[in-house]
Amino acid sequence: MKKYYIKFITSILLLITCICPAMSMHVKATSESVYLYDEAGKLTQEEYQFCYESLENASDYTGMNIIVILGYQEYSETTIESLADSTYDTLFAKKSDGLCYYIDLRGHSPAYDYISTSGLAQFYYTNANSNNRIKAMTTMLDKYLVPAGSEDIVGAVNGFAEQLKYYYDMGIPERYYVYDNSYHEYYHVENNVIITTKNKPYLAWDKAFLSGMIGLILGIMIAVITYLVVKSHYKFQHALTPTNYVNKKTVIYRQQYDRFVRTRTNKTHISSSSGGHGGGGHHGGGHSSGGHGGGGHHR
Repeated sequence: MKKYYIKFITSILLLITCICPAMSMHVKATSESVYLYDEAGKLTQEEYQFCYESLENASDYTGMNIIVILGYQEYSETTIESLADSTYDTLFAKKSDGLCYYIDLRGHSPAYDYISTSGLAQFYYTNANSNNRIKAMTTMLDKYLVPAGSEDIVGAVNGFAEQLKYYYDMGIPERYYVYDNSYHEYYHVENNVIITTKNKPYLAWDKAFLSGMIGLILGIMIAVITYLVVKSHYKFQHALTPTNYVNKKTVIYRQQYDRFVRTRTNKTHISSSSGGHGGGGHHGGGHSSGGHGGGGHHR
């Protein structure tokens, strides 16, 4: 109960400061899809404007709602995660498409940054073990945020905006799904629409693929065994030459010679490529809780 009380209070306080700019040095929400909350007012007006426009550009490009919180409060990791989730749900519709990025700027290590994803953002900014784009993003942003206390805030915010566009262009990984452990539901995307199921998706495809692989292996084994059996039945004791088929008593050689009249050599490159191409990417399961995916990062 205490956790949900803290979650409610922190989200309401942040909402108030976002709606009432006079209560915070830098809060801009002129766009319906972008919020940049500079909790301690560390950015200059020019820096703030640059960061906001970078986020706005990323939002226009991806269609995602974006919140960035430059946090300076002494919050626990659990509170930071709850704050990111609840702030997003407060400012935007629950399960809408977007992210909330909390950057821990308390100035000491270990710092804890967190990205909360919602809606389609869970599929573009993945957190599966086999395809963890959230981890890749936060690791890349370390070059702006390490060491703690000397962070390049403008570089980090702009870098985050560029990463959003980069992974959006990469698209949703093939056969990617998300399991929500709060709702006990699976989510996957068809025609850019999130489909909810109670059972793990793509099972039919996986079974068909597995059956095909088993059949292929069995076929190769049978072919090898057949070849070895046939070879053992028709094995010759010594190598054959053309003279094996000649009757030496009836064939008389008058003259034997080779005449090399003319030769012409052509060199032709034979490509080993089949002309195919790779694609797809990893498939597997991401994780979510209460409609939010994402992940945290220590630095």
